Amino acid sequence: MLHIVRHSPHNEPRLSSCLQVLVDDQGLLLIEDAVYALLPGSEARQQLSQLAPGIQLFALEPDLLARGLALDDLPAGVCSIDYQRMVDLCVSYDKVVSW
Repeated sequence: MLHIVRHSPHNEPRLSSCLQVLVDDQGLLLIEDAVYALLPGSEARQQLSQLAPGIQLFALEPDLLARGLALDDLPAGVCSIDYQRMVDLCVSYDKVVSW
């Protein structure tokens, strides 16, 4: 299952709710304002750093750049992707849930 989160973790509890149900072999894709979860020193980034090793974490690169997040400051294990890769991910997972 691929979980797609689009809302800021600072204004909405959706990311926290999503993190509670994520299990191994699932993916998490941060898009739009959800990429703010990757801000250095944020509580959300700390939560993401504690994900199980079997969970893949992706962030949409155009959204990272549009919000001024530096690609070289992403935590280890975060894969920045483009729109084509996002489409590929949505097709490769058997289910997609949008938060």
